Amino acid sequence: MKILVLLCVLVAIAVPMSVVGDSTNDAAVPMLRVGVYDTRAIAVAYAGSDFNDERLHLKMQEHAQAKADGDQAKVGELESWGKTQQRRLHYQGFAAVPVDDLLEPVAGQLPNVAAEAGVDVIVPFVTWTGKGVEIVDVTDELVALFEPNEQTSKFVASIRETDPVPIEDLEGAHDH
Repeated sequence: MKILVLLCVLVAIAVPMSVVGDSTNDAAVPMLRVGVYDTRAIAVAYAGSDFNDERLHLKMQEHAQAKADGDQAKVGELESWGKTQQRRLHYQGFAAVPVDDLLEPVAGQLPNVAAEAGVDVIVPFVTWTGKGVEIVDVTDELVALFEPNEQTSKFVASIRETDPVPIEDLEGAHDH
């Protein structure tokens, strides 16, 4: 949410000053380059990554320890966490749901992605832009941060060829 607010502020400041040049040149020079990405691709890349495997492994260890200790409250808490995370990742992988939490493990690499792509900001989507704003797709660069294997890369490519599933169509799908 903070990123979206920051983007709105940046656009509000940049759009009025977005055209640079003299009166003999009508070509607009982009003043703001915005990197965008497909949230579903990030979710798929994360799901197949070592980051996800490590997190799940730690939670499974906690679950096994709680069971061994007879700590039913902790067992229930961890089982609830698992169901919630599975649902969240399902929504993130098929609908246009925010993936900020999935980008956390690679957050330190985002400045490098931005620099290499020549973008000023990275956001999941932009609904509208004025003159002087250029949109750059950085999905592939972000997906690469998760070091996807061949199977994951193929799934990322296939999901990008389809439209996001409306979230209401996913309601209850995770319970089956």
